[in-house]
Amino acid sequence: MSKAKPLTAEQCEAAREAMLTGHSLSKISRCAGVVAAIEYMLKDIRLLETYLQRMASAITQKREQISHSALLLSMFHYEMSSLSLYDPAFKEMLLKAVEQERIIQRKLFVAGNSTEVTPYRDVWKLYEPYGNVLRLKRLDFTAIKRPSLRSEVKYYFCYLFEQRGKVYVPLFDACKLAINTLADIAPEVIYFADITEGHIRTLVLALEAMRKNDGEPLSQYYIAKSVNGLKRIMCYLMSTERDTQIRAPRPRTNPFDIVTFHNLRQFNTPTEIIPEEVVEQLDLHREEMPCQYRLLYDLFMNTGLRLKEVYLLEEDCIEESRYPNVCQLKYIPHKTLSARHRRGAGDYHRIMIPKDIAGRLSQHIIEDAEERKIAGTSYIFRSRRYGYERAVIDSQPFVKCIRGIIRKYDICDENGELWHFTIKQFRKTLAVRLIENGATTVELAYWLGHLCSDTAAKYYAEVRKKKLAELNTEFFRSKFELIMTGEQLENYTQEERRLLYTDFCLGQRRVELGFCVRKVADGPCADRCSLYNCVNCRNLCTGKQYLPYWKGLLQEQEKLLDRLAEVYKSERITDYSEYLEYKQEYRLLESYQSVVNMIEKEGCI
Repeated sequence: MSKAKPLTAEQCEAAREAMLTGHSLSKISRCAGVVAAIEYMLKDIRLLETYLQRMASAITQKREQISHSALLLSMFHYEMSSLSLYDPAFKEMLLKAVEQERIIQRKLFVAGNSTEVTPYRDVWKLYEPYGNVLRLKRLDFTAIKRPSLRSEVKYYFCYLFEQRGKVYVPLFDACKLAINTLADIAPEVIYFADITEGHIRTLVLALEAMRKNDGEPLSQYYIAKSVNGLKRIMCYLMSTERDTQIRAPRPRTNPFDIVTFHNLRQFNTPTEIIPEEVVEQLDLHREEMPCQYRLLYDLFMNTGLRLKEVYLLEEDCIEESRYPNVCQLKYIPHKTLSARHRRGAGDYHRIMIPKDIAGRLSQHIIEDAEERKIAGTSYIFRSRRYGYERAVIDSQPFVKCIRGIIRKYDICDENGELWHFTIKQFRKTLAVRLIENGATTVELAYWLGHLCSDTAAKYYAEVRKKKLAELNTEFFRSKFELIMTGEQLENYTQEERRLLYTDFCLGQRRVELGFCVRKVADGPCADRCSLYNCVNCRNLCTGKQYLPYWKGLLQEQEKLLDRLAEVYKSERITDYSEYLEYKQEYRLLESYQSVVNMIEKEGCI
């Protein structure tokens, strides 16, 4: 840190007064510079320690998280781009004050959530522990346009906090959207008691017509969450648990009962499996990732651990095993931790990892030991961002790094579309690989840290669906230049599709116009000898190799209709187009024409 011109006597007096009273030194730092102010502050170490503690405490009183950036801004309204530019003695004292205040905040902020949750505050700042740091959940009730509805919503979320000890922010966001939409379309709704069945029907239609910022419509799952959130608020306002301080009419009935959403799981987009071709391309370019991200990539890909489970690995996470070439990885399954406690299980779960990955992880733990000691934490992955050196690592830079590689090398799936990567895909991909290699539901449940095999069974169902899809319409198109519609295949099991494939190969299902997919269990075809019924049968599959034959049939049918028309005209019959005989032949002509057009357009039907 370079030397600066010392403060004048007047500036020294003003700086000392500010330090004694816990005020900002911004006026002095703007006139004389931050360097000169720090040089003066270092002349009285005890006063500086007290001043740093007082300024850090002021940040805590505002329920804002402490960091050295925040502390420097409160002192000088200015911060240099790197801590290395500050005097080493001042830097050490600054970091010490920040760490001490963080310990205080971890206790005060979580305990202080109960004072934040009150209907008399419009903005709630709630903190929850995440490793050795705190994460902020902010609920801004001013975003709800109508004050009367806002008040009732606040009372409901106060009730939720009393029951659960926390507030689910996505539920608040969904309710907020539905309430504001309702306020826009129904100005007469002042309180929840004013909502009618007609309002709800209009609300659902408005949400279905709504578009997100990217132009996509709201998902049915999100619409259901929004409407069901208001339904729960209405139930609370009708119940005996309703707060007596609520100054709003009590609803007599719940009009939201008219709305029921079925099969919501089908509307929730499942996590995709990373295709093999995408994994191969990522592996080719993984060396371009920073060392820590490369280690994280291998951990996620080989363990299937959740994000929090990897990011909160501790320094003693590697253990020896009795098997060669593998080690044990010890971690806390945070998502199921409460359930484990109820079952009497310990905090830690263990799985096997390759020895080379375990060695690299151990090397990372050794190299990071000094930084962890300074930070006072046992977590081995921490953020490297300026101002957040001691916080738990953020997932966004890691995700951004992998997505950058995908864009750079144009890594696409089998459809030629750029792959959209998310961290959750690692876990799903590993689960599918284990199943395809013969893992049982019990083995899969143990590996993924599930407490029962029910969740693992869901993965099996998806894999069965994926295997079944291998014998789909695209498969038959490529093998036989035919196509089978989804309707034709939906009644066939995986084994039946294999038998169907065998029949196609042996020509046992060949008919004059293509192939027949009628199930053997349905018995023999009653219209086997009727060309007209075969053409229009939903069990018929044909393709481009039959196009000359279809064109020949079309030409013959056109000639037949022309001859019929000549006969009718010779008999001076003008309304022959209404005759049953002519109608039947004309419909057959249309069928031929439709097949020819489809084959010429798509190669098959």
